[in-house]
Order: sequence, then structure tokens, then C-alpha cells
Amino acid sequence: MLVFVIAGWSLLCISGQEHAAVPDHQLVIRDVVIVGNKVTKRNILLRELVFGPGDTINKMDLIPGLERSRENLLNLSLFNFVTFDANHYPGNTIDILLEVQERWYIWPTPIFEHGERNLSTFLREPRWSRLNYGMWLKWNNFRGRNEMLNAKIRLGYKEQYVLQYEKPNLGVDENHALSVSYSLSRQHRVTFTTQENQPVYFRDDDNYSLSSADAFVAYTYRPQLYSRHRVRAHFVDDWISDTVALLNPDFFGTGFTRYQHFKIDYVFQYDIRDSRIYPLEGHAFKFKTQRFGLGIIDDYPYGNWEFESTFFYHKKLANRLYFADVAKGRVTTNKEVPLILKRGLGYAENLTGYDAFVIDGTDYFINKVIFKYQLVKPSKFSIPFLNIKQFSRVHYAIYLNLLGDVAYVNDPFPRDPSNNMVNSWQYSAGIGLDFVTYYDKVLSVEYAVNRYGMTGFFFRVTTPFFEW
Repeated sequence: MLVFVIAGWSLLCISGQEHAAVPDHQLVIRDVVIVGNKVTKRNILLRELVFGPGDTINKMDLIPGLERSRENLLNLSLFNFVTFDANHYPGNTIDILLEVQERWYIWPTPIFEHGERNLSTFLREPRWSRLNYGMWLKWNNFRGRNEMLNAKIRLGYKEQYVLQYEKPNLGVDENHALSVSYSLSRQHRVTFTTQENQPVYFRDDDNYSLSSADAFVAYTYRPQLYSRHRVRAHFVDDWISDTVALLNPDFFGTGFTRYQHFKIDYVFQYDIRDSRIYPLEGHAFKFKTQRFGLGIIDDYPYGNWEFESTFFYHKKLANRLYFADVAKGRVTTNKEVPLILKRGLGYAENLTGYDAFVIDGTDYFINKVIFKYQLVKPSKFSIPFLNIKQFSRVHYAIYLNLLGDVAYVNDPFPRDPSNNMVNSWQYSAGIGLDFVTYYDKVLSVEYAVNRYGMTGFFFRVTTPFFEW
């Protein structure tokens, strides 16, 4: 090895290969050495790094770039732990050392769960007839290429059968993805209307009250690390029993018992948060538009456009103190739609302190403000008697939250005056604890009060804002 240093510049000759002169404030990345990826292919990891072999970077950008790359890799949900180091050589040349601990990827998981909208609803009225059971096979990182296979057989309160395959990292630049899916769900008990802001149920033990089939194909384009475009085309076939149509002719509209339509949606997402599972810093934006009914099946009169926007803002205010503001809004072009197209709040988006209620409408806005204090910093421990390394090392953290929510659901044509939460501002406040652990789950307990002075404890096992 021969090194020359002339006037603040270095010229490096290694094994007979000459490298261009490099200023002292820059680094040349010679190679990225990866260990621990027994399953995951090398290109899947390199795709998430902000710099790679052969790149020249400023020295000041090395540590922030490694931290950003670590966050990108963890956001794949393929690894429990990711660590970086660097070996420095003469001539401002380095090797990046990347070590990962892979997760357990094949999950033949027994299903034993409640079938309610949320855990708090089930705990208030725990009826064992509302449990689901079955088997779910989810194979993440299939073939080591971040592909996903998903097969589910769920019986009990809500039957569901799913087959799904997702293939990312297609093309020369590995920035294209395709996925296909088919699902069938059936249930004997169905929410056929809403009264006094609560779902009203009908059950038929001899026949299925509601069935739904959904087949889709999706294409995703990822031009940069943090932005994605997705187009997805569905064929949806929903049908209800004659009794449900008699109880509420507005379920599908004008007494229809079947709702068949094509649907197409487009999603753009820009996300530079430090974590998509439990973000503490960064921001993100998501825009979605979808069209119900393409004129291919024209015997159903409720064609509709929906437009959604979601903003995420996360900021570290001081040591252990964090702030988050998340806002989402939806507007539709057709306001005279049946109940099946009026899913407002209380479904995927839930107001703190309103777990017992649903607010149906065509348009809505919700904003959540959260102050977080880190009671227990991110830590890890080993379970000595467990020899499976994907489970034996556990990371965890605990956060104390102050919560404030505000929301508005619009319905120009409300059908039941007892649903008085629609067309009026709703708000709540509370305090909560989040226990964050591995495999993307957050255990939360909250105590909250809503606009009407109702208080209570609310429990969740979820990934916050993941469905937003």
C-alpha cells in the first residue's frame, strides 16, 4: 500500500488500483460489509442505505447517514436490531460494517382473538361467542427478497379466507413492486344500522348476514427512498341476506342485497419519520383518491370519488420529551350514498374516549395532538432460557402520553336524529401509557374524558397510525 499526501489531498493506491484524489473533508466508501443476513439478500439491504460502495460523502454526513440508514432498515420490519460501524483506511477511505439480527419470518400463527371494533368494546361486554379462531400463515421475507406470502383461515365470529403475494424490488433499479390478493369474509352477525351513535347488530345463526369478496392487483413505484406511488385495482362483491335488506333498505341502498363494483385507488406517500411503527421524529404526508364504480357494472347507481389526505409531524422537544400532531381528512363527491359507504370515525380512525361510538358520514376531519415523555428509554434484555435468537433478545420502551383529539364528521343527509355526534365538533383529552416492544406491537392503556363528560379506561394492542 502506497499513500501520498500533498497539500491537504491524499492519493491512495491499493492493490494496484488507483483512486482519485480525495479532499480531507470527504470520505470514499470502499465497500459495505454485511453480517447476520442469513436469509436476506444483500441487495435488499443496500437498497435502504443513503450511500453505498463507491460513493463519496462529506465526513460530517457519515454519522447522520448511518443513523438514517439504520432507521430505513428497521422500517422494513425484517430485523430486530441493526448496528453500523466503520473501518478507516489511509486516503480517507472506509468500509461500512453493517450487522443485522433477522426476525423470525415464517409465522404459522394460531388465531384466537375478539371480533369487536376495538379491545375496549370487547372488555366492556366480553361475549365469548364473538371470538375468532383459526390459522394464519404469514411468510415475510420470502426467498430473502422481502417478498410476502399471506394465507389465512379464520373461523368463528367473523370468517375470513385470504391468499396474498407481494413482490417488491423489481426492475433494474429495484424500485417497482407488484402484489395480488384474494379474500373472502363472511359473518352471521352484522351492524345493520347506527342508533344513538352506536352500532346496532343483527344475528342469524343459520345464514350469513354479510359476505364480502375482494380481489385486487397493485403496482407500486418507489422513485426515491422515502416516496411511493401505488395504483390498485379491485373487484368487490358484497352481499347481504334478505332480512338485513328488510331491516335497513339503506344498507346497500334502495333495498339492494348485492353490491358488485370495480374500484381503483391511487396513493402517494412521502415518509421521512424515524420509525413507521412508533415514530418520534420526522414527518410524513399521504394522499389517497379512490373511485367506486367504473361504469363496467352499471346497474348500481352509487358511483363515488373519495379524496383523503393525512399529515404526520413528530418532533423532539427536549431530552425524553416529544410532540406529535397527526391530522387526516376525507371528502367525497357523492353525499347520497348508502350506509356501506358512510364509514366515518370509530372504524380505522378512532377518537380517544369514543371507543364505544361510531360516527357515520361521507366526510370527516380528525386531529390528534400528543405530548410524550420517555419514562423508560429504549432498552433490551436477553431471555436466558430461550435459545431462539429471533426471540431471546427483546427491546422495549415505555412512554407517558398527554392526549388531545378533535374531530368533525359531515353527513348532509342524516337518517336517524338519535345520532347526534354527526355534524358537530367532537373533542376529548386524556393520559396514557405506551409499552413499545418488538415485532411491531404497542400495548396502550388510556384514561380519557370526551365532550360529554364520559370517562373511562381504554386498552389497545395495535400499531399507532399504521392504518391511517
